[in-house]
Amino acid sequence: MKLLFVALSLAFILDTCDSKVIEPKELIGKWNPAYKVQNKNPDGTWGAWSTINTFVALPQMEFTSNGDFLRDGKPGADCCSAGNKFTVANNVITFSDLKSCPQVKCMDCSKWTINQLDSDTLVIEVCDSRSKYSRGK
Repeated sequence: MKLLFVALSLAFILDTCDSKVIEPKELIGKWNPAYKVQNKNPDGTWGAWSTINTFVALPQMEFTSNGDFLRDGKPGADCCSAGNKFTVANNVITFSDLKSCPQVKCMDCSKWTINQLDSDTLVIEVCDSRSKYSRGK
């Protein structure tokens, strides 16, 4: 009986040591900013979508199948909102390998909520705003 327990335990451990599987798989790939943002109102509802007007192009985001997060093909960590590595659970993206920014004081926005994800659209909630992205090529 003990041998059976040890064998089953070993099989379970070896199975959990398998390579990391990112779910949902639809998140994997490159995402281009759609230059649309939505802010949360004081009453907790969402305002209308507005267009971001900027002279500088926003970076393309990439979520890789091995858990790397990239911006314009480079490690994606920045102060306050993202790290170089990510995991997903219950539609929440949690970042790790964060950039150290001791001189910067900001809200912890290292967890992003996936509000919409389909074959060509991604809507991410970060702190009190939502941004829209379209699938990159």
